[in-house]
Amino acid sequence: MERLKNRRREFSATVYVLSESRDSLMFVRRRKPPFIGSFLPPGGHLDENETPDEAALREVLEETGYPIKLLSAAQHEPLEDVVTALAAPLAIQLEPIDDEHDHIDFIYLGQVTGDSVELSEEEEGGVWLTVEQLDEQPMPESVRAAAKRILAGALNNY
Repeated sequence: MERLKNRRREFSATVYVLSESRDSLMFVRRRKPPFIGSFLPPGGHLDENETPDEAALREVLEETGYPIKLLSAAQHEPLEDVVTALAAPLAIQLEPIDDEHDHIDFIYLGQVTGDSVELSEEEEGGVWLTVEQLDEQPMPESVRAAAKRILAGALNNY
């Protein structure tokens, strides 16, 4: 992919959040372009000095009210005392957002760990969708396909 001059690149984190029973995924309705009105997994920009996995946890809590844990199949060797292993994302992808900027998006798999907390007034919260409900909701086809693979058990080793 050829990089267009003067395009800004921003880091973001997105999480496909499994229910405790692993039979549904959490989605939020997108309120701004691109994909306005579509259901997407929760996520957003990394804050200054924030790691991608910290951003993933924060964004899910802010957008849905649910605390989660990130799931990772990566096995880490013991590290030095000053080195911290981060959760391994499912994927890292470059996403064109508009004519001026792209996102470098860290895509994670997560699972809820407790009951939801109260959301701020500007947040709608999330909706749980089963594999049967995915085709009934507006969402990008790549998101729908990934969600179906996850719910079909393709990532059971996580």
